[in-house]
Amino acid sequence: MSSDERLDLEFAYTAYQDSCRDLYSPHYYCRRPSGHDGVHAAGFGSGRLRWEHQPDHAPHMLS
Repeated sequence: MSSDERLDLEFAYTAYQDSCRDLYSPHYYCRRPSGHDGVHAAGFGSGRLRWEHQPDHAPHMLS
């Protein structure tokens, strides 16, 4: 399974309240499960973003 396929499954089975929600921008926040390993990710297909946590963004800014 590719990392994109794995992310699609994570997004599909992770409810908003159980997602990480690390903020990339006001429009993109991490949809991976809370406590995940590795990079944050949001979006689908060619629009998918991956990012490392930015130290100037407090975690869970959108919670």
